[in-house]
Formats: sequence, C-alpha cells, structure tokens
Amino acid sequence: MLRYPISLSILVAIVLVACKPDTGHGNGSATSQDTLTHEVSKGFDELSSDYYDTQSRVIWQKPDIVIDLLGNLRGKTVADIGAGTGFFAFRLASNGAKVIAIDIDPRAIEWIEAEQRRYPVDVQALLETRLAATNNPNLKPDEVDVVLMVNTYIYLEDRIAYFRNLRQGLKKDARLIIIDFKEIETPIGPKVEDRISLSQVQSELTEAGYSIAATDDQSLEYQYIITANP
Repeated sequence: MLRYPISLSILVAIVLVACKPDTGHGNGSATSQDTLTHEVSKGFDELSSDYYDTQSRVIWQKPDIVIDLLGNLRGKTVADIGAGTGFFAFRLASNGAKVIAIDIDPRAIEWIEAEQRRYPVDVQALLETRLAATNNPNLKPDEVDVVLMVNTYIYLEDRIAYFRNLRQGLKKDARLIIIDFKEIETPIGPKVEDRISLSQVQSELTEAGYSIAATDDQSLEYQYIITANP
C-alpha cells in the first residue's frame, strides 16, 4: 500500500493533536514530540517542518470545514485511514462519531492511545485504534458509515485493488471522503510531481467501483475534496 520506508503516520504527519484539552504539558509535550520525530524514518525529516506544526496545520487544513462536510456524526462510525496522531480522529470523536483510527505504524497507534487518556471519558469511549496492513484497512464487513482519508491517497501503491477491498467495510449508503494536495506549488505538502490530480483520483475510484458524488477544489486552498459512494 505504501512506498516504504515511509509509513502512513509519517505521510499524514506526526503532529500534536490541536483539539486536545490544555493540560499544561509545557516543555514535556515538546520533548515527547522531539523524541518521536527522532525515531521515525528519514522520510519524516524530508517534509516541511510546518507540516507537523499543529497550529499551522489548522490554518491550511481547515478541519472545521472538513467536519462540517461530514454532517451530523452522532451515531455514525467513521474510519480515519492514515490517522497519524489523531489530528482528525480526536475532532471527529469530540463531535460524537464512533471513530476507528487506522494506521499501519504501531508508533502512531501508541501515540493516539496515549493522547486518548487526556480526553473526557465519553470521548475516549468513542475512539478505537486499529493497526492495519499495507494492502488492507482491516475493516469488518459493513462496519463504517464514512471513510476519511486525508493526505494519504497519493502514497497507496495498488490503489484500485485497495479501494475495491475497502468497499467490503462500507455500509451500503456510506461515503468515502478523500482529501489530498492539488497539483500546484504549495508551501506545504509533497513535491508537485508526486501529486495525483483530482481527475485521476476520480477515474481510479470509478474503476474501483465507486460513484463520484461531489468534488470540491475551492474550499481548501491547497487541497481538493472528493466525495464518493460505494
């Protein structure tokens, strides 16, 4: 699924979770982040440091716009594929969704589980972590209402086979939301030559058996949003 040695947690970004409560970590939080940064593969250091800065990411990623797009999440199950350290997962759970935070890197899973303990009990109860394989998101049949995949699509190797496999985990009326970088120069994100156009993503999803419900290349400055149905 990925071009190793880069993992989904690196690609999605090892970030501190912006929406967590202020528990007064001070320098201790920075030390933990520095330690994890040091341990991940070379690919982590090759990306802009701003990509990993949570406050900067809030500005360009506009998570509120993304979550508003998902509508009322209460009672819904959302799979956050490539969850990293939970930039979206914790926000989704805080909005009432049952969230499955999926990653192929055990370090990302451990990070989310450690952060999870800082949240109110009701939010903790809504968040589940799940280690996946490179070619399998590890979803149960008809398990989720929404799949959110942010800054991850371009790193999947056999994308059509992957998304065909993914369909088994989606309910009949489920939605797949893909957000990735436009093919333009941006101060954040992978090299332009490594990006995949909105039209190519549409074509590949169609080949994998999805119908395209909507596309949006205006709401986010650096990224496009594709909504598809199985």
